Amino acid sequence: MVWKTTASKQDLSARGYGRDMRVQFQLPKLSKFKKKALPAYFNRPRLQLEQNGDYWICNNFVRSSSPELRGNMSLTLTTHGTYRDFWHIKWLLVRWSAPISMAVYVDKNDFEELLESLYHIKYCTIFALSWSHWISLHLVFHDKHMPEILHRIKSEHPYGYRCKEFNNKEKQFLLTLANHRRYTRYPLNLLRNVARLNAQTYYVFALEPGMLPTRNLVMHFLQFVHLFQTGKPRKRVYCLPVFPPICKDFELPKYKSDLKDRLKPYLNGSFVLSPSDTAQLNMLRPWLLNPVLDGDIVIYAISKQPQYCPAYISSNAYEPLYDQRYGDFNSDPNSTQLQVLIGLGFDFVVLDGTFVIRRHSNWQAEVYSDHSYNATSAQKLKHIHELIRMNALTLGNS
Repeated sequence: MVWKTTASKQDLSARGYGRDMRVQFQLPKLSKFKKKALPAYFNRPRLQLEQNGDYWICNNFVRSSSPELRGNMSLTLTTHGTYRDFWHIKWLLVRWSAPISMAVYVDKNDFEELLESLYHIKYCTIFALSWSHWISLHLVFHDKHMPEILHRIKSEHPYGYRCKEFNNKEKQFLLTLANHRRYTRYPLNLLRNVARLNAQTYYVFALEPGMLPTRNLVMHFLQFVHLFQTGKPRKRVYCLPVFPPICKDFELPKYKSDLKDRLKPYLNGSFVLSPSDTAQLNMLRPWLLNPVLDGDIVIYAISKQPQYCPAYISSNAYEPLYDQRYGDFNSDPNSTQLQVLIGLGFDFVVLDGTFVIRRHSNWQAEVYSDHSYNATSAQKLKHIHELIRMNALTLGNS
């Protein structure tokens, strides 16, 4: 069953719709069925579209085979990207055995490439089983870039498909997200919200593409958070320090003790990092020197300021969604969100014994949002106060 989309301004404006889109369904022929009343749900499409401004969202285009992991049973990692970022996700599966909710932006002419990438992962890689078990994909299209026919990948092996035909295109996965965004409009906060809204667990861990957590984080975190039940559980986020790329993917540290050994040449000046990465390491020296047993997660500090919080775990129901009206005000994609959390009185619980490693150099300074927003400091402050006030009405006295 497939969806076919065509544009028709007159028909939809007459019906009161805000966008120029009409959806037609191509249903299978029913001649082989006996002529009898069919259930009402028979003619419903399997793919469901919803609209958000100038974008169309197809939730659960690929649904994971582990939907039973809900509530406090696990932790969902939420992320975003294009089909080019599937290369990052394959490395993520090496270190993460838990649900992943990924919002995928499908630019003009990207849909067939996305399908081909999924076939390659399914039939030509060792990640096929873990990919289908853990990952749910949600597609986001601009209104002008909807494919003429929207359909899922085939359940059977496509006729004539050969893995070696795709191997020549493997280098496409090595394109950084920053380079791709130079030439495309990318609705960053919409994608982050789509990934979060499709998560089925109480806690979510929002990561940017190319970031890798420590192994067994889910098991250790759930054990930790079960014992740590003081303070304001709803207005709290759990912060993980983020470190720059220091070695090859297969040599990445598993524990904090491994991390300290890997960082010694950088900390003593034998190897040189960029000025920003050097400043980041110097700020994290006290955290690195704090002793903790391998495999344990403990509290390093509780603060009202997000000094150690470039990545964090939060309660999905109580953390505000990202503001989609404008892009972030600076190079840090979490900047505005963290200011809102401060204004709402959230606690920032800095964890020790776990951390995040970036696979590549920091691309965040080159993020391009779908909306440009050049504002004065006073306008930015007014905008953040507005977000705090609106979200405070939703949270109440939680």
